[in-house]
Amino acid sequence: MSIYRKAALVALPLLSYTAGVQALEWEAAPSYGTVNLVSGFQPDPHRTSLSAGGSRSAGEAGPNCSGYVSDKPDLDLNYEAGQHVLSIFVESPADTTLVVYDAAGNWHCNDDYSTMAGTNPGIKWNNPPAGNYNIWVGTYAAGELQDAVLNISEASPSWGASGVSSGSSAGGIEWGDNTSRWANDGECDDPRFGGPGVHSLNIDEDRYHDANDCRSLYEQGQVYLK
Repeated sequence: MSIYRKAALVALPLLSYTAGVQALEWEAAPSYGTVNLVSGFQPDPHRTSLSAGGSRSAGEAGPNCSGYVSDKPDLDLNYEAGQHVLSIFVESPADTTLVVYDAAGNWHCNDDYSTMAGTNPGIKWNNPPAGNYNIWVGTYAAGELQDAVLNISEASPSWGASGVSSGSSAGGIEWGDNTSRWANDGECDDPRFGGPGVHSLNIDEDRYHDANDCRSLYEQGQVYLK
């Protein structure tokens, strides 16, 4: 059982369920355990391999929630927030969905995060509440389980994140790692890049060492490789 208590439920249009409607059992013990993360955690993203899917309709969490999930959360996150964004997103060869009950007592659901993500879902909080997050990863066929990786990051969702952390290239760019002291601050601190998303005082020792920020901003068109 989580060490955190939920705040009072705050209704969000299209995302929260109303009183009297059955909801997923967020208090149940998670299948893949509880992760405790403090803002600034490394490695980023934190990755958990799991089997997505189940026999319970994700629609119990809200009218815009799709797919089928397990009876209990796949993973619980206890998160100590700082000044970064928080992203939870999925990588899978299957078409997956994502359901999160956040620390403020709000339900969030996503199917396909963007055209770049393909059929992978993701949810991002610009000002994430601190506390306990309950996370389900679903599929579109009841009872069908699919391999998936759940990512937790303090940068925008970025698919192929395993390549970022290992230093492999993507899109012809060698992204490196996240060992800069300025990593995950929302700006690209790698002096190889230019553009509005780049910090004005980048130094050479940060070359190849701010992968998440630079890759996310590159995909948004905010930075370019010089």
